[in-house]
Parts: sequence; C-alpha cells; structure tokens
Amino acid sequence: MAAAAALVIVGAVPGGSAAVAPPAGTNLQVLDWNMCDVPRWGCGERKVTEKVALLKQKVQDKYVQAMLLQEVCQSTLTELKSQLGAAWSVNFTPYHWSQKGALTVSPCETLPGTNQPKDAADNVGTAIVVKAGLTDPVQYPMLQPQTALVPPFQCATATYFEVRLCNVHSPRSESDQDFPQLDYRDDYQLAVKDIVEDFPQVVFGGDFNTRTPEAGAEHAKVWKPAELYGLPGEAGYAECDQQNYPNRRTGAPTHEAGVKLDYLFSNLKGRWCVVEPKAPEGETNLSDHRFLIYSVEVTPTATA
Repeated sequence: MAAAAALVIVGAVPGGSAAVAPPAGTNLQVLDWNMCDVPRWGCGERKVTEKVALLKQKVQDKYVQAMLLQEVCQSTLTELKSQLGAAWSVNFTPYHWSQKGALTVSPCETLPGTNQPKDAADNVGTAIVVKAGLTDPVQYPMLQPQTALVPPFQCATATYFEVRLCNVHSPRSESDQDFPQLDYRDDYQLAVKDIVEDFPQVVFGGDFNTRTPEAGAEHAKVWKPAELYGLPGEAGYAECDQQNYPNRRTGAPTHEAGVKLDYLFSNLKGRWCVVEPKAPEGETNLSDHRFLIYSVEVTPTATA
C-alpha cells in the first residue's frame, strides 16, 4: 500500500500571515495531549465522546485556543471539529509503518485478526488544532527507523496569533526491529531544535518519549542539543511545567507510569501551566498520558 498524503487540512485559512498584529495583552493557551486513540496500541476503549468532551471543556474553562494532539484518529478529529465549530481549523498528519524503509499509512482500527484497515478513510496521526486561522502547514522530513512506527513532525501557524506551532512525537527508544541497538531520539530532538529555532514566535511540544535530564545520565544524553531544554538565564526554551520547579529541568509526571514524557516549550514569556492530575481513587484518566496546557504572552499588555 502506498503512503497516504502527508497533510489533511480541515478548515484551514489560505496561506499568508495575519494582516494586523494581535492587540496588546494577547495571550495564547496551547494544550498538548497524547490521546491514546488506538486500541491495538494498548489504549483499550477509544472513548471518543468522553475525550472530545474533555477537550471542549478545556476550551471553555481554560480558554484553550490551540491543541497539539498525538495518537488521534481522523474520526475523532471530525467529531472534535464538529463540537468546536467553524472558527476552528485542523491539520492532520498520519503515522506510517516502515517495513525495510517502505512506508504504509497506519489505520485507526484494523479488521479482526488482520492488518487491514477497518475504515480506509480513518487513519491515526498527529493533529494541530487552532482557533482563528491555521496557515502554512508543513511536515518536516526526519531521520526514520527502518522497521518500526514512524511518527510525523509537523508545524503550522496560528494565524491570528502569529505563532508557529509544532507537534512532536519522538520515536521510542530502541524501537527499530532491524537495528534494535539504535536510539533515534537524540537525533530527532536535534532536528526539532534546528527547525524551531528559525521561528521568532513558537510553541512546540508533544510526546518526547524521553524522561527529564535530571532523571539520570541515560536520559540526559538523549537531550542532545543543550539549547533545547533550557534553564532560567541560559540558552534554550522554557518548558511549561518548569516554572513549578525553578532552576530544574524536570516536572510533574505526565504518564501513568509516574514519569514525565510530555513537554511544551516556547520562546514566549510563560504565564501559567496546567498538568492534568491523576484521576481520583477508583477512577481512571482517559489516556495513559496527561494533558498539559501552557499559557504564553503573545503581545505584552500596554503600559501607560
């Protein structure tokens, strides 16, 4: 099966940037979430209705205006777009399975006992979801494993805010069946840094499949470019949850295993960060990953 088209854009605004800069005091709230929307990847029930309702709730109570979603199916995005309304745009980029370098698009669900798609129009991928216009979506080529799942790296501009948004899903450690000794994460992060540093205003993040540098030397070495995950007063990008852990490159757990794997970075001034809490005793979170919300200052408030 040939690789599917890389980008599927729903409701995107034609190319070009915003004609007028956002007014003073404009902030942007970006939500990141690995939705675990694929049952065969150990996610259990998809719970589309509940997950869409949760995202809609965050739009209402946390004023979320952009989302970076991983492991999300096109059918889920269709429902999300329907719930959010015409002011929202969606850019979808599918995952692929690489078999000796030959790429096949990854379906959301497969027929029982087979690798055949249950619905050929419903694939799984990452998505950038934005209110008030989405422009210039690009999928960037990255170093990819020979035989393994290949996650995409895509960016798009939040038109009204004039902020570039980039969605990360790093390969898993030693996941290549042909070269199991290789870890692609360090080179992947280096490529991410090389791309995002060209954008004057950027928020990027997602599932890095990597613990924090302070978790130990074996994790610190994956953060290859020191200029990516910065400390206050030093080169690099501030991470969403870093303000709660000053002078440390760490943060609250974002995965059910009790570790931090998900990150949101920006070169804009951070205002606040929310990390989804663990569900109360007797209840479960909707995904094995917790969502994060990062509020950044796009244009400072005018002063007298």
